[in-house]
Amino acid sequence: MAKKDKNQKVQKPVDGLQTDLAQITAAGRVIADHPSNFITPAKMRGLFEDAETGDITAQHELFADIEERDSDIGANMGTRKRALLTLDWRVTPPRNATPKEEAQAQAAFELVDGLAQFEDLVIDLMDAVGHGFAALEIGWTLSDGLYYPTAFTHRPQSWFKWNKNDQLLIKTPNNPMGDPLWPLGWVVHSHKSRSVQQARNGLFRTLAWLYMFKHYAVHDFAEFLELYGMPIRIGKYGAGATENEKRTLLRAVAEIGHNAAGIMPEGMEIELHQAASGTTATSNPFLQMADWCEKSAARLILGQTLTSGADGKSSTNALGTVHNEVRRDLLVSDAKQVAQTITRQIILPWLQINYPNTDPARAPKFEFDTRESEDIKIFADAIPKLVDVGVQIPESWVRDKLVIPEPAEGERVLARPGETNPVNQAALAALSARLPAAAAVGKEQRALDAAIDEALEVPDFNAQLNPIIKQAVAALAACESYEEADAALTALYPQLDNCTLQGYMQNALFLSDLLGQANAEN
Repeated sequence: MAKKDKNQKVQKPVDGLQTDLAQITAAGRVIADHPSNFITPAKMRGLFEDAETGDITAQHELFADIEERDSDIGANMGTRKRALLTLDWRVTPPRNATPKEEAQAQAAFELVDGLAQFEDLVIDLMDAVGHGFAALEIGWTLSDGLYYPTAFTHRPQSWFKWNKNDQLLIKTPNNPMGDPLWPLGWVVHSHKSRSVQQARNGLFRTLAWLYMFKHYAVHDFAEFLELYGMPIRIGKYGAGATENEKRTLLRAVAEIGHNAAGIMPEGMEIELHQAASGTTATSNPFLQMADWCEKSAARLILGQTLTSGADGKSSTNALGTVHNEVRRDLLVSDAKQVAQTITRQIILPWLQINYPNTDPARAPKFEFDTRESEDIKIFADAIPKLVDVGVQIPESWVRDKLVIPEPAEGERVLARPGETNPVNQAALAALSARLPAAAAVGKEQRALDAAIDEALEVPDFNAQLNPIIKQAVAALAACESYEEADAALTALYPQLDNCTLQGYMQNALFLSDLLGQANAEN
């Protein structure tokens, strides 16, 4: 979307859909011609040339057929499209954002978060990976004085055409040459795979040839299976045989292969030669050709083949891990391109419609979170050492590397056992400020403190637990299984000698109660 002047008046969304007014469905545009039927190199070259001159109907109908009829291509395209659904997303304000820009970013987040069909929107936009572009018609609704996009309807690529300036037009019954798309009525995502003419963009331009080669190989293999194992039958007739006798012999030769029986006039004969051969389970040119086409398609769609076509030979876990990194490059690229379209063609227009004078250069951005967390164990070992030698490391950098979010205000955070939770430090500091200073403590308080010190003077708190631990260890030493240990501890529990620990705790609680009462009176 082109950058607009700050003071430019933004057109309000129009009611209704452009396709409804064009009566596309009534004109039968939903029904495709299925050009994949009887596809040949000459036929494919012809429809590709038509696409390069602007008529892309047959080309994209072929692409739709390929994705529908080829299970391998369909599965790999589905994997590529749905990969973005595994990522978290966010809407970020511009740098040094003002309170107004922060509020707009929050409003944009609520807009996207409130889309009931956000996952469908992402998959529809990713349809541009194969076709080169995806066009979604927007349905707007006015609610509480604000316009909201409530529907994004995917329209088949065969409904459109490109003009000489690579501008997308929609064909209608009244104008087969195409009408410009309504402003604010469409989201058009152009997925850039290579720097070529728009009609030649998209992976299906390459996949179409692999589909055709595989189609021929599978067709020839099916014909081969009809003859595999069957002997070659040769019928011989005499020099004076009539046409009727020749037809009788031909019928007998054909029927004897399937019925193992047949009749023919005397004087004619049938010879059986070696059965069809030339292929084995490990060497089949038809299946090898189909396998090569499938691996090439997987490499084109996913960037690798090992995780999509494991054969138990070359596909190892180590190699799969390496190839998965290559596929991640495609994932990051897809995420950035789709996020850019959502920012420019959904969030920015919505803000310009509902919030006048929105600066496109300062609009919030939609982003997928494509970060990969570093090994937290390595960081936990390295960061303290670097800090000890004086390296200044920003906390934000560490959080970004480990993908650890900032805690919200008042949110509980983890802390070591026995340490004060950082969230409560401010509350403790405020409470300490209200307590009396040490100089103001009376003789009663000092007497209680001395009594506590005398009563609780124990060299090691673990000494209170020694009698209990000794009894438990003695019981466990006589056991040979977990079941016996469980039964022994259950029987021992009522008899455990905890008198020392019990007396210690009683004294501590009694003195704590006295101290509390004294503080309350003060």
